[in-house]
Amino acid sequence: MDLPRIAIQSTQAQTAVQTSRPPMSISQQNADMQIDNALSGRFRMSQEFVEISIDQTEAFADADVKSIFRRNDEWAQRAMQQALQYAAKTARQGEQLKKIENQGDVIPELARQDGERAPKEYNYGAVPSSMDKVQFGYQPGDIQVDVDWPDANIRVQRHEPQVSIPRWETNVYLQQKNTIRFDVTGNTINTMR
Repeated sequence: MDLPRIAIQSTQAQTAVQTSRPPMSISQQNADMQIDNALSGRFRMSQEFVEISIDQTEAFADADVKSIFRRNDEWAQRAMQQALQYAAKTARQGEQLKKIENQGDVIPELARQDGERAPKEYNYGAVPSSMDKVQFGYQPGDIQVDVDWPDANIRVQRHEPQVSIPRWETNVYLQQKNTIRFDVTGNTINTMR
C-alpha cells in the first residue's frame, strides 16, 4: 500500500544590520595670553671660594723625602731602640755566661749568634705605600644670591573646546522572510492485493 507522504521545505528568516558611524570632531581656539613685566630689578651675588688642602708629607716620607727635623726625630728614636736592644742582648748574654759551668758551649754559641748576619730580604713596594698617605681637606664655598625682581603680570583668556559628536545609527531589518512549503507525494492508495 502506498501512503501519501508529506514533504516539508522551510527557509529561515535572515536579518541584516546597517550601521552609520560619522567621525567625532574636536576643535579649540588657542588661548589669548598677555604678559607684562617691568624690567627693573636688582641682582646681587657674593661668593666665598672653596678651600682644598692636600697634605703629601707622609707620601713624600715613603719616598724618603723628609725634613731635617723629622729625620732627627727618626734617628733619635732608632738610636734609643737600638740602645735598648743592645742592653737587653748584653744582659741576656751575661746570664748565659753566668751558667758557663754547666758543661755547655756558651762562648762558641754567643760568637755564632754575634757573627751571623740576618739574610737579606727583598720585597716589592709602591710609593706611596697606600692611598691614605695623601690627606685631602675640603672646605666648601658658598654663593649668596639676592634677587629683587618684580613679579610678571600674566593674563590668560582660554577658549572652550568645540566638540561635535554626531549620532551613530544602527538599522536592523529583515533581509529574507522565513517560508515553509508542504508537498504531498504518492497520493494514491492501492488497496488491491
